[in-house]
Amino acid sequence: MTQQFVLSGPELQLILELLEDAQKHLLVEIRHTDTAEYRAGLKERLAIVESLVQRAEALLHAEQLSIEKRS
Repeated sequence: MTQQFVLSGPELQLILELLEDAQKHLLVEIRHTDTAEYRAGLKERLAIVESLVQRAEALLHAEQLSIEKRS
């Protein structure tokens, strides 16, 4: 099921910052985890966060280009 919602530029920027913070924390947690199974789960979560970061960055870049074209 695909759901969509509309975000303003500042909202998207905030979400991007939160995702980047989560990414940093996951990397630290992965390094400090002793259990292979738990580490694997964290790596899966990190992959999802990294994918979301890339998508959010692309959206933010596209929005900035759109604003520049209107100016």
